[in-house]
Amino acid sequence: MKDNSSTVTSGRIDYKITYLNNDLDKKTKNILPSRMKLIFDHKHAANNIEGFMGIYKLNAYTNFHTRKCSTILKILDKHYLFKGSREEEMCCFDTMEDMVIEETSETKVIAGFNCKKAIVRLPSQNEQFIIYYTNEIKLKHPNSTNPYKKIAGVLMEFELKLLYLHMRFEAEKYQALDDYSITPKINENSKQVSRNQMTQILNKLME
Repeated sequence: MKDNSSTVTSGRIDYKITYLNNDLDKKTKNILPSRMKLIFDHKHAANNIEGFMGIYKLNAYTNFHTRKCSTILKILDKHYLFKGSREEEMCCFDTMEDMVIEETSETKVIAGFNCKKAIVRLPSQNEQFIIYYTNEIKLKHPNSTNPYKKIAGVLMEFELKLLYLHMRFEAEKYQALDDYSITPKINENSKQVSRNQMTQILNKLME
């Protein structure tokens, strides 16, 4: 649990991933990613998701100052790199462009942080769901490269769509980190690709 006496500007949050798709069988769910790791400081953040028994890794590195994100996809020994422009969202999640957010007065403690509840509506998809975020982690523009740009706090429970997968993320644990690096680890043999190319590569992997 965090230390309430100090301002949190860095650390690691581990999230549990659940899948809301009705058409996924148990075998498929068992090999899909079940965890996401977020490491952050006041300048950068790194998201890490591993899936299909470790066959692929999807890493996204965000610079809060430039509001740019680099997405790295590793499949076995192959590396692909997508460099986003300012405030362009990390690949390859649904942008949810018509998102409408309704703030509420309700709160909940998640992973040691006091979190605010909000209702998210997606009119074009006729969907709505609940998210929680915290203002107890002091980061500037924490969501500048994800669909939740209108939320000023760090997301603790939220939903995203990765291709056909409807994913819900729930923070389970926060820990302070004394020795860490958020520098993007870009392999010298990485192939730089466009957003569409990266999406097609991931889509083919998950067919």
